[in-house]
Amino acid sequence: MQHDFVTARNAGLTASPSLPEPGGLSLPQSAVHVWVLEDALVEPVGSALAHTLSPDEQQRAQAYIHEWHRNDFIARRSLLRWLIGGYLACKPESLRFSVTPFGKPVVQWPHAARIAFSVSHTDGMTLLAFAWDCRIGVDVERRIDGLDVGGLGRGIFSLIEEEALDRMRPDAAATLLSIWTRKEALLKALGTGLSGEPNAYTTEDDLLFGAGHWCASHRGKAISGWTCLDLVFGPDVRAALAVSIEDASVTFHRARRL
Repeated sequence: MQHDFVTARNAGLTASPSLPEPGGLSLPQSAVHVWVLEDALVEPVGSALAHTLSPDEQQRAQAYIHEWHRNDFIARRSLLRWLIGGYLACKPESLRFSVTPFGKPVVQWPHAARIAFSVSHTDGMTLLAFAWDCRIGVDVERRIDGLDVGGLGRGIFSLIEEEALDRMRPDAAATLLSIWTRKEALLKALGTGLSGEPNAYTTEDDLLFGAGHWCASHRGKAISGWTCLDLVFGPDVRAALAVSIEDASVTFHRARRL
């Protein structure tokens, strides 16, 4: 797993020649696939796959005032359907989703679906992560120049995280993004988001596994059996992955023009 991550980080993401046909995707056990959708592909992907959206998703798309936001939603949601359809070997338009009490979307149909997924987007990029029989969360954020980090994260970060942020002031923007994406990824995986008690969880560097790895705890008790990684996509973008699979094999794929 370390080899996979280092290769992806240092050599760039492995590009696939095209989006696979439904039923043409293979996701091994204990593996995580992270797909990347860049803004340049939003319009072509959305145009090619918009027909897979459900009527309520189409209505939601039309509710966006700005065309870019509408196209972005269509591309993200239709690509999600396309990929899940590929992993489950079913038609993307046949999928039905429900939402947990904390707002996390899950596959409602097929009823026996074991796939877990998480989606995050920021200016310029969307990440979609998939695995079997687990909890999974991904988050991506783009650095904003001149951002005043004072007070950000209060009530969300734990005392240990706040102390780590304070040590880096006044140049704490990179540390803030690192802590924020880790915390978001973890809380997404747990299914609570920021609605629970986010400051009861702590994320910090994993000294045992080294650079690129982090670990988490809840009220001082370590959360074990998870794979937690920082995902680096350039100097201005930070992302994190949390998945309840020990020593998961993580691979990256890029959505290409159809």
